[in-house]
Amino acid sequence: MVNIKENLWIFVLLAGILGIVSIFTPTIYISSEDAYIWVWNLYVSNDIVDFVQTDEALFDLGITATIIIAIGTLVTLFSGIVSKVKDKHLSLFTIIGGILLLIGPIIYLAGITAEEENLWEYFTVNVGSILPFFAGSIAILAGVMGFLRK
Repeated sequence: MVNIKENLWIFVLLAGILGIVSIFTPTIYISSEDAYIWVWNLYVSNDIVDFVQTDEALFDLGITATIIIAIGTLVTLFSGIVSKVKDKHLSLFTIIGGILLLIGPIIYLAGITAEEENLWEYFTVNVGSILPFFAGSIAILAGVMGFLRK
């Protein structure tokens, strides 16, 4: 039988991989325009591929959230790789990476909601908004289990 506490690095790497995937999948779907927006401000519609304009609040929120998610992903991946190679679980780094993976989409979604009140009438949350929550939760759980392992 596989001992989960000895193989926590697998869960940490899974969280890091989910973080990477979340950056490269759309976060918002706009049904009225049949368009997708990525957290890093890529806008794709039927015949348009563009970036959100820099004077819009969505641009600043997207860049900030992307940086936070990317740092959380890198910290989580680093923690998972070190855990496997050196057989030393970096629980604190794993938890910090997980928290960053949770904070990034919260800032993005809360910010765009505050920017426009009836936003969710024509915006739909997509996979890129949900995956960081799964990744962060997995990383935090693995980090807590790593603390309990000691």
